[in-house]
Amino acid sequence: MPNSKSSKAKRGQHVASSLPSGTSHKQKPAAPINEEDLEPLSPAQTRELERRVRDSRDPIRYMLVSEFSRRFILYYNVSDDVYAMNNPAGGTLFKRLKTAESVKKQLGKGTSIVKYTTKGGKLKRLSPYRGMWASKPRKDAFVWTHEGPDQVEIVDYH
Repeated sequence: MPNSKSSKAKRGQHVASSLPSGTSHKQKPAAPINEEDLEPLSPAQTRELERRVRDSRDPIRYMLVSEFSRRFILYYNVSDDVYAMNNPAGGTLFKRLKTAESVKKQLGKGTSIVKYTTKGGKLKRLSPYRGMWASKPRKDAFVWTHEGPDQVEIVDYH
């Protein structure tokens, strides 16, 4: 019976590395940079670099949520295409609002975009809680008069 690495890996057994214990792959040190060989950045490259630095320092982020109540909120995780229940750390933070809006469009109704900040290394919600029904205008099924309800509309909710 052959005892190769591949057969051990298939059976779920531990396969030892080919490197001796205590060693790792090391990168060669980079060659020193001669500043005379560097070309100056163009104004467009400088503007783009400054924009990226400003963008990286901006603590505002956006998350896709489905809010049923204050105690039952689902946070969308793009990588796994799942919702994390009541755990904002399980959701995906978007840097750009346009990106969050395009993903929201793919998810359909029932999902909203919530604004967060990551200032101080903590995730803090900036947008107020809206709930599932707060964003929809309510249509009364009747008119209340001094005599009581009038013009009652029978609606099938099932």
